[in-house]
Amino acid sequence: MTAYPAFIGGSYVAKSPIAANARTVNYYCERQDVGGAAPLDVLYPTPGVTLLDTATVSPGRAHFAQAGREFAVIGPTFYEISSTGTLTSRGTVAIDSNPATISSSGDAGGELFITSGDNGYIFTLGTNAFAQVRTGATTMGDFLDGFFLALDAATSTLYISELNDGTTWDPTQFAQRSIAPDPWVSMKVWDRYIWLFGSETSEIWYDAGTAPFPFAPHPSGLVEMGCAAPFSPEIVSGAIMFLARNAEGTGTVMRAAGFTPEEVSTFPIHVALESYDSLSSGIGDTYELDGHSFYLLTFADEITWVYDATNGPMPAAMRWTERGTWIAEDNQFIAWRPLYHVFAFGEHRMLDRSTGALYRLESDVSVDVDDRPLVRVRRPPAIPASDGRLFVSEFEVGLEAGLGLQSGQGSDPQMSLKISPDGGKTWGPERWRSAGAVGKYSTRVFWTRCGSAKRGDAWQPEIVVSDPIPWRLTGATFRPSVQVR
Repeated sequence: MTAYPAFIGGSYVAKSPIAANARTVNYYCERQDVGGAAPLDVLYPTPGVTLLDTATVSPGRAHFAQAGREFAVIGPTFYEISSTGTLTSRGTVAIDSNPATISSSGDAGGELFITSGDNGYIFTLGTNAFAQVRTGATTMGDFLDGFFLALDAATSTLYISELNDGTTWDPTQFAQRSIAPDPWVSMKVWDRYIWLFGSETSEIWYDAGTAPFPFAPHPSGLVEMGCAAPFSPEIVSGAIMFLARNAEGTGTVMRAAGFTPEEVSTFPIHVALESYDSLSSGIGDTYELDGHSFYLLTFADEITWVYDATNGPMPAAMRWTERGTWIAEDNQFIAWRPLYHVFAFGEHRMLDRSTGALYRLESDVSVDVDDRPLVRVRRPPAIPASDGRLFVSEFEVGLEAGLGLQSGQGSDPQMSLKISPDGGKTWGPERWRSAGAVGKYSTRVFWTRCGSAKRGDAWQPEIVVSDPIPWRLTGATFRPSVQVR
C-alpha cells in the first residue's frame, strides 16, 4: 500500500478542476509535533452546537460579552443573555440589511454603544437604561481611549462622543476623509489604532492628543488596500484580518500584524470569491477553540470560508477549509448558520444568521442547527494517470475507529466513498463502510476494486460522513498499478 499524497489538507479548488480539486468541509487541519519524528497531520471535526434559547424575532445581528455580562442584537431587539442562556429584552433598535455592532466604554464609562439601522443607542450598564443617542449617520461603532466612535459610510465621516459619555455627541466633533478620494466604508479599532478602511485604500488613525478633535492620521502613511466587505474586519490572534480590494481588483483576504497587510488567501480563494454575486455582504467572525484561532468569512448565499491563524508550522494549503450547514432537502451546503461568536460564562456562544437562536459551541457535539447532521467532506487531490491507465485495487482511510455511540444514529457509524475517474468531473456511486461500533478499535475502513483512470485523466476519491461521532482522520493509503498501452 502507498501513502496517499496530501490526503490531509484544506480546500484548494483551482479554476480548472484537473489542476486542483481538493475540498475540506467541516473539518480543520492540525499538524502534530511529535518530537524528532516526521510531523503527523490530522483532520479533526469542527464543533457542533447546542440550542440554549430562541428569540421571537430574527436573525442574529451582533453579539458582545464582557465583565460577566452578555448581550446580543437579534432582529430589532437588544437582548441581555443570562449565564443559562435566557434572553431578556432591553430595548428596540432600527434595522436595515447590515449587521449591528456593540462596543463598550468599560468601567470608566459604564456604557454600551449599539449601532443598528444607521442609528446609535446607549445602554447604561449600572441602571439598564436604554436610549437612542444618534439618528442617522451611524453605519457602525467602536471605542478608543474613552471615546465612542461612529462611522458614517455614506459621507466618509468619523464622529466621536464626549469623553466617557456616549449620550453626548457634539456635531462639530468629526473628521472627514481627505487623504484619498475613495470613501471610507468600514472601521475597526485594534491595538489602540483606528483602521479606517476605504473602498480602495485605507488609513490608520491614532490618539494624537490634539484639541478639540483628538484623533489624527498616523504618519506611517496610506495603506494601499481597501475593504471589499465592510463587516469583514476582525481581530484574530494578534492581527487584523479583512476581505480586501484595491483599484486593480478584489477578492483578497489580508492579515496585518502591524501597519502592512499581507495576503493570506490562495489562488483558489480568489477564484471562488470572484464568482460570488456580492462580496460586500461578507461577514467576518472569529473564535479560539482547542488551541486554534479561526477567522470565518461568511457569504449568506454561498459558503463559509475559514482561515486557521494558529501559530505553528502549518502549510498554507492546510489553513483554508470550509464550513457549511447541510440542507438535505436541497442536497447542498449553505453558509454555516452559526455566526457572531462570543466567549461568555465559560462557554463559546453564537447566534444564528437566519433565525433567533442562541447556541453553545462545543467540540464534543456533532450536531448542527435545527438538529441537522454535521456532514463532513474530504476530497483529496487527484492522482494523475500520466504513464498509462491507472488502476486502484484498494483504498483505505486511516482514522480513529471504534467511536460509535451506544445506541441510535452513530451506533454503527458509516463512511461513504465516491470515486471519480476523471479528476472530479464525474463521480461513481456511493459505497459505504463501517467505522466501527463502540469499542471496535481495530476496525479497518477500506474498499477494494476502486476503479481506474485512463491516461491523461486522474483518479480521485471523496469521503463523506454524517454520523454524530468524532471523525478523526489521520491519512489514507491506496494500491495503484499502471497498465501501459
